[in-house]
Amino acid sequence: MNHRSLRTHLTLAFAVMAIVPVLILGTIQVQQINKLTQEYNKTQEHATKRLADAVETYVYYYRNAVDTLATTISASGPGFRDRAGLTRKIQSVKNNLPGFSQLYVTDENGAIKALSPEAESGNTQALPVGGDLSPREYWQKVKLTLQPAISVPMHGAEGGSAPFVAIAAPLYSESRAFEGVVIGILDMGQIARLVTQYDYGPGAYPAVLGPAGRVIYHPREELVQSIADLSGEPAVQAAASLKEGMDKFASAANGQKELVSFKTIDSLGWTVWVGRSYAAVQEAFFASLKSTFLLLLLTLGLTALLGSYLAKRLNRTIHALVRYTQSLAADRYTVPSEPLSSSGAPYEMHYLATQFAQMAEQIHDNRQALLELNSELEQRVEERTLSLQQQHATLAAVLESYSDGIVLIDVNQQVVLANRRMAELFGFDGKEVLSLTEEELLRRIARKMPQPAEDFARMGRKPNPDGKFTLLRSPGDERVVQLASFQVTDGSKEFGRGYVFRDMTKEHEIDTLKNDLISLASHEFKTPITSIKGSVETLLRKHAGWDEEFKQELLEGIHEDIGRIQELIDEWLDISKIEAGALSIHPAPVRIRSVVEGAWQRLPHTLSAEAQLHLDLDEELPLLYADKRRMEQIFINLFTNSIRYNESKPHIRVIAEQEGLNVRILVKDNGIGIPEAHLPHIFDRFYRVDVSSSRRTGGTGLGLAICKGIIDAHGGSIEVRSTEGAGTTMIVTVPSYYGQTEDDHEEA
Repeated sequence: MNHRSLRTHLTLAFAVMAIVPVLILGTIQVQQINKLTQEYNKTQEHATKRLADAVETYVYYYRNAVDTLATTISASGPGFRDRAGLTRKIQSVKNNLPGFSQLYVTDENGAIKALSPEAESGNTQALPVGGDLSPREYWQKVKLTLQPAISVPMHGAEGGSAPFVAIAAPLYSESRAFEGVVIGILDMGQIARLVTQYDYGPGAYPAVLGPAGRVIYHPREELVQSIADLSGEPAVQAAASLKEGMDKFASAANGQKELVSFKTIDSLGWTVWVGRSYAAVQEAFFASLKSTFLLLLLTLGLTALLGSYLAKRLNRTIHALVRYTQSLAADRYTVPSEPLSSSGAPYEMHYLATQFAQMAEQIHDNRQALLELNSELEQRVEERTLSLQQQHATLAAVLESYSDGIVLIDVNQQVVLANRRMAELFGFDGKEVLSLTEEELLRRIARKMPQPAEDFARMGRKPNPDGKFTLLRSPGDERVVQLASFQVTDGSKEFGRGYVFRDMTKEHEIDTLKNDLISLASHEFKTPITSIKGSVETLLRKHAGWDEEFKQELLEGIHEDIGRIQELIDEWLDISKIEAGALSIHPAPVRIRSVVEGAWQRLPHTLSAEAQLHLDLDEELPLLYADKRRMEQIFINLFTNSIRYNESKPHIRVIAEQEGLNVRILVKDNGIGIPEAHLPHIFDRFYRVDVSSSRRTGGTGLGLAICKGIIDAHGGSIEVRSTEGAGTTMIVTVPSYYGQTEDDHEEA
């Protein structure tokens, strides 16, 4: 191809490169703008869900604080329930939780018994000691239901001049009778700071409404201060029926059409939304579309001109590079006698040609160095192999000399020495062994084997007998024994030979356990690691343009797989601590209902969504004296098994009853049950029940072993009752708080 032909082809190539990609880019850009709008919408929906989760978690956390304070006071002795003791407990909670503007403790008639010290000193607006809160709807609800309650947004003296939400929990006397209420006044300003700390996107704003559409947070302060009723807003009405979604609504409060994503928090009866002006959304879309088309037209013209100009300047340099490349391909390396780039070539082409020549020289030098390194490496491998062989020989000699049961035979095939371990291992009398011949000794050992072993009795005739065999010392006591023999000599004279009988039972069990662990680790880690590897390789593709939704989906999958790996590691760490006796617990008074509900809430939504949980818990039951987090870990394992091993809609029933100084908790399900043959082994490590030709679920087989280790650390017990095809009942026995003194509690 001559210079003119090459220049013509380069010009045409640049023209095509200018026109086709720009046209494609224009089409893609329009699609991207549309996708970008959809991404904004999805981002807004995600922000709404995140807002709902944050608000629900915040309120649940403060509700749990009030419930815990009520439980602590209820568990305290009379000496800790005077005004001073209650004030200290209130102040401790208020110091740690700034979201409470005030905390009160009332008696059974609604009269305030204690509140925080700064309120008593008049530093804040609050009701004084003796104030009556019994008319409040939330107080009446707690007294009637004996359950924690959350009020609607409201004004009242207990909250000062600002609107507030009250969280209340019941108090009990030592006889478990209703004794009053603990009330936490939520500062709605703290809720506003929680809501506004997130980025909702340009032009978007959040809102939080309580029951009946009453405003808890809104960018318009006057709506918050008046606790405005926005139940007539179309977005609120849609949330009441659809629970969550996104649509265009006409906002009466803001006087404009808005794109609103909304979600109802079922556990609170609250509604959150994120809205932005619909006109602004449309305006941004068309403005971006217009600027994109103008930019594409300008790019098309400039690219065509630049392509024609560069085609003229690249011709000679490309020819020189082609010739030099052909020379290298034929393994004829030479240093270029003249520069590969022409004087009129662009700087980039000149730099490329220079770097290409340097690269060719470096490849040549590296090739020579690699040949030398390969020769040196072969010599090192040979030396290392010899060293390893010597080390192996030394190690083999040490292992061969290690013994458990030892017998020495003289040149007349008579037993002359047998150590104590030999007699213990085979159940012989030490003096009796010394009267046996070599063949008689081996014959008596052969009789203790499960299978006939006549050849074993004749091993004394072999030069160096050795091997591994099974020994049945008594029914149920089966041992694995390794036999090794050695010659007894001083180098010049032979005195006889010896036998080493090593009890390999423990090693055999460990080897079996190791194989199980390796198999289990390979199986359990392979799937998440393969998934992570595939997702990461996809994201690392340099020339692939993935949209944000696809990236988010891959990252969420990676996060879930890493979480599964972390769960496996945590399970192995727990079982290691249990085996080592190093599992620590921190017992404290805790309500049974709080433990069970906490475990249910920590279950993955994919598990608990289709399951039903029924609690049959008597409110008169004593508190548990247990580590709440570890107890929740037990019930998470039990609930997970009940849901996974079920062929119908899972229904789980939790029943608790007092049994002396303990509490028995029964977890019943309607699952497939456990065959009777498997019941004695379900608490063993790595033991899993095969319910069909293939396992129904993954898992390590450590869950119930960890449960048993945790409950043993509490001084309790766990047992199982099950009928195949008729469900399973797990019975957990936990020490109650009765019998513990106040000093014991403080130390715990």
